[in-house]
Amino acid sequence: MLDRTFQAEFSDGTLRVRGEVDDYGIIALRNLLAEHGTTPGGHLVVDLGEVDYLPSVGVGVLTKALGAAHRAGAEIVLVARRGSIAQRVLMVCALPFRESLDDDGEPDTDLPA
Repeated sequence: MLDRTFQAEFSDGTLRVRGEVDDYGIIALRNLLAEHGTTPGGHLVVDLGEVDYLPSVGVGVLTKALGAAHRAGAEIVLVARRGSIAQRVLMVCALPFRESLDDDGEPDTDLPA
């Protein structure tokens, strides 16, 4: 089994998250989203494509960050590549996301039939 501890890097308006969003990861993710995602007029992309584990508490952190960004006049865009764990979790939870960093269309919120 691979050891995929939580890692996050912020660069050029993108927060890249990798590994398991475990107890430590949830705290770090919450802090990073608050720091980079609530600047009025700001735009933060959160790339979750390499996340191996995203529990409901992590979904709650993302949901609260989306709301906080909206209230602050900022935008957070979640990105989860097709077939990734994060993509499946976000789809089941009906959170808006895009499938790639290059996707500039409307976030995907459609659930499969």
